[in-house]
Amino acid sequence: MSLQTRSTFVLTHPSEILQALVGLKDVRVLHYKREGPQVELMIEQVVDDIRCPSCAGHAQVKERPVVAYVDLPVYGTAMKLSWKKHRLRCPNPTCARRTWVLSDHRIAAKNCLLTTRAAKWATVQVGGGRTVSEVAAELDCDWHTVNDAVVTYGKALLEADRKRLNKTTAIGLDETSFRRLGSRGYTAYATTVADVENHQIIDILPSRKYTDVAGWIDKQPEAWKQRIAFGALDMSDTYAAVYSVILPKARQVVDAFHAISLANRALDDVRRRVQVQQLGHRGRRDDPLYRARRVLLRGEEKLDTEATERLASLLELGDPNAEVAVAYRIKERLRDFYRARDAFEARQILAELLRHCLKRAMPPEIQRLGKTIRRWFDKICNYHLAKVSNGPTEALNNLVKRIKRIGFGFRNFENYRIRALLYAGKPNWRVLSSIVVR
Repeated sequence: MSLQTRSTFVLTHPSEILQALVGLKDVRVLHYKREGPQVELMIEQVVDDIRCPSCAGHAQVKERPVVAYVDLPVYGTAMKLSWKKHRLRCPNPTCARRTWVLSDHRIAAKNCLLTTRAAKWATVQVGGGRTVSEVAAELDCDWHTVNDAVVTYGKALLEADRKRLNKTTAIGLDETSFRRLGSRGYTAYATTVADVENHQIIDILPSRKYTDVAGWIDKQPEAWKQRIAFGALDMSDTYAAVYSVILPKARQVVDAFHAISLANRALDDVRRRVQVQQLGHRGRRDDPLYRARRVLLRGEEKLDTEATERLASLLELGDPNAEVAVAYRIKERLRDFYRARDAFEARQILAELLRHCLKRAMPPEIQRLGKTIRRWFDKICNYHLAKVSNGPTEALNNLVKRIKRIGFGFRNFENYRIRALLYAGKPNWRVLSSIVVR
């Protein structure tokens, strides 16, 4: 028997073929065949003194069906591995175990049409960001064959790699859209549970409801729950309730980005209202407040002298009652809170800011901002205890959205979850080599 895939690569003995293409003990090559671009290698296991798993009696070979599997390409050529399996029977008439098929997880897992090594290779490729279609084209098989293998081995890897869950003392909860349902465009949401310390996704839950999120956290090991010292969130009542009930010892930290965004929205709402009151219409290109809209949202320390003078002149022209100017100063004072060096100083800044926001003379938008700050006051101040934020969770959600884009959307949540965790969950890929799926 000879094998020649290129003129420079010639194997002249079946044992060489076994070593190069199979590499498994107790497995022998029956024949090798190549027809055009198709390469087939047929193997079988060495059957020697097989015992019945029920009565331990000697088993007999009933039949030897051939099952075809997709294997890794050889020198750019697609490979099909045909496994001549052994269907065994127990000759003992009193035995309850009549027939069974001899299997070997080293060759292929049950209900998987890729060989074990091809399935693990495909899992690494898809987990690295390649599309299932690309990997399927390289293996010369259909999409479902690769996707089923990736889900099977990806789930096994995530279950085996428990160490990635035991690194963090700070987690973040954030919602992200999963898919639109129905003719009215109802959006189904999922919850991302992130390790904001190590910037990796812990899990993705198929709901943002309190019962589902709280139930998932409650099922985690007690040692893991006791280790969580901080919980980041984005002013969500649902996630705040989850932390309060399930992780009462964890300090809740309102994300700095969302707090600043809230102040920016209040400033923009004041600008829009003053614009309409002064000129009777929405902002137009030459209107002073419309021209100042982007400068108002920039940090004061990022403005040069020219930009500062320009902003002052625009506010003087379009803001006669200084309402926009006041909202701008409120926003900048909140940014001062996050730049404070210690927790006590920061708390004093926020308390002073809160008193100003709640004054009756303040614009209504700023008063609403003040009420929100009052409601989340302690959770906003907790930022200075550990400087954790929900920013890593937002960044990880962007990675998840990339998976949705390259997959052209998902309908099956489990496929979506596995793909996202393999890509953004930072699994220990070295564990995959020792994974056994039977």
